[in-house]
Amino acid sequence: MDRSKLSSIIKGLFKQMDTKILRILVSIDEQITKNLKDGNIVTRPSSTNGLWSCILLPAVLVSYSILYNQNVSELYIFLAYISIGLASYSFLFIIFISVSCSVLKENIYGGCTASTLVSSLLLYAVQGQDLMFSLVWSTAAVMSYSALMKIALIVYPKTFTIGEAMIVTQSIVLFSITTIGKHFYNMGAEDDVEMKFINDVIFTILSSVGIIVAAICILDETQKTISVLTYITCVAGTYALMILHVKVGADCILRLAEYIILDTDRVLLFLFWLSCAVVSACVILVRTHLKVKASTVTRKTFHILGSLVFLSGILYNIRLMTLAAGFGFGLVILLEALRKSGIEPISSSLQSAFNVYSDEKDVGSFAMTPIYLYVGLACPLILVPVHQGYELELLSGVLSIGIGDTAASWFGSKFGMNQWGTGPKTYEGTVFNILSQVALMYVIELFGLMSVNNAMLRVAVAAGVSGIVEAKIDQVDNLILPLVTLISFQATWILC
Repeated sequence: MDRSKLSSIIKGLFKQMDTKILRILVSIDEQITKNLKDGNIVTRPSSTNGLWSCILLPAVLVSYSILYNQNVSELYIFLAYISIGLASYSFLFIIFISVSCSVLKENIYGGCTASTLVSSLLLYAVQGQDLMFSLVWSTAAVMSYSALMKIALIVYPKTFTIGEAMIVTQSIVLFSITTIGKHFYNMGAEDDVEMKFINDVIFTILSSVGIIVAAICILDETQKTISVLTYITCVAGTYALMILHVKVGADCILRLAEYIILDTDRVLLFLFWLSCAVVSACVILVRTHLKVKASTVTRKTFHILGSLVFLSGILYNIRLMTLAAGFGFGLVILLEALRKSGIEPISSSLQSAFNVYSDEKDVGSFAMTPIYLYVGLACPLILVPVHQGYELELLSGVLSIGIGDTAASWFGSKFGMNQWGTGPKTYEGTVFNILSQVALMYVIELFGLMSVNNAMLRVAVAAGVSGIVEAKIDQVDNLILPLVTLISFQATWILC
């Protein structure tokens, strides 16, 4: 048999295998959709459940732990092993829900034991953690993940697809473990005084916001007033001062002010961010007053403004950007809590703005699209274990959703003629998506703002992958694309 004939046979076998695997996956997805409908569980309207999304976050953590082992902290590796257990449970959950909705409807924690053992064995055998310590943390993580999945899909209908719920709940579990481990068990202790200061301030801000949100949630209708909200805010503010006093010192407010004000570059950067925030607020106020529904292209304005903030911060002062990102995330969560609180006139004002800027995916309990946008831009600051020298990966969110997705939306709506299948995405939009990301990288290198080996080639590969994913999926781009881009950059690590 000649070589060409053998090659054609092998290609034919692989094509048949790919087709069969695709049919199986589609069949499983369709069966899950049917089971959800039979169980009266309403997910966010979407043509697919996005089941593959469950591996994205664990893939990022595990890849960094393997590829950059010398630069990764003990806590980061700990989280990577925990995430493998969460991914294991995700696979088992998919199998269970493809059979029946009982895993969601009833008090069943099927698969939790097996998934717990996966993480525990990795922590004990590979990382060398104590066996009981490994079991306790793994059990808490997997059980919490299972419980949060049920809450996300049942208590908050039309808010998440299964894939989106998996990513969100994985993030909550891993972020909680990071916070508890870092601040209460001294895991991954910071040798860097400046980063310890920043982390302490972020912890204080987010925990204070958590107190306000928790208090708002337990208010009855008669207590939903401005005066009660003011009292809650004062309590949270007192708590914040106490925590800062303990963690930072008696001069905590002075140190925080000095950190920003006494450096000219930081002041200029802060003023630029403030101007972007003011522009955003003005745009929202004007359009809300006019009550003109924003189009998809109009909403992308906030992608650009957000990208300007994160791009400038990552290029000029990553640490100040990290501090600002923590503060901004707390503010985003607080605003959403106030929108849902029913406290007038704040709630109705925020709801009016939401009605103008919401899109077809914001049909659930929360305004997840803007939250995903912010998290998508900021998440590389948390997921990339070392910032110095890895600025390209830190730009994953900016490149994929700030520039690429925005460019695809604008160019596709104006000049797109050839669609990807039956969906609204066009080939022209995808090409412009890829070119815009490469063009941004070219400009950054042209002005000497970043020096990374083979940056253009790595961005071209990552942009190609994220551009195709953006065109083919119907999950929320803001949540998926930054993770896909991070994985793509990791796949090109050999070019560093």
